[in-house]
Parts: sequence; C-alpha cells; structure tokens
Amino acid sequence: MALKDLQNLMWNGALLSGGVSIVARVHAHQAWKRFEAALAGARATGTGDRLYQRDWDFRYWHRIGLSAAGFSILCSILWLFSRLLYL
Repeated sequence: MALKDLQNLMWNGALLSGGVSIVARVHAHQAWKRFEAALAGARATGTGDRLYQRDWDFRYWHRIGLSAAGFSILCSILWLFSRLLYL
C-alpha cells in the first residue's frame, strides 16, 4: 500500500469516526433525557427503583461516543504527522 493510500485511509477514518461520535453523543443525550423522565415518573408514581434496563443505555452511547472521538483524534494526528514527514 502506498503512503498516499495510507494517508487517505487515516483521513477517512478520522472523518467517519468523528461522524459516529456525533451521532452517538446525540443518542446519549436523548437516552439521558428518557432516563431522567423515567426517574421522575418512578418517583411520582411511587414505583421505586424499578426502571427498565433500556433507560440506562445512555452510558453505552456515551462510551461509544467518547471512543469514536478518541479514534478520530488519533487518526487525525497520524494523518497530520504523515503529511508533515512526507510532504
């Protein structure tokens, strides 16, 4: 694989993982709002701690978003270094 192909792969990886990060963070925010509403509803009706597992999925979306953002930053740094070293 040529260096130019590797640079293109790193650039595309940075863009793709950045997009995945944004989508995951939006899903995490929506899941957090649903979780807060479920907590308020459980407190209002006196059902106690019986929340469904799907109401906790904001943790997973948050983790996916952070991982994808980290991978995007890593790909961007590698792409930048390869551009600086091999102009």
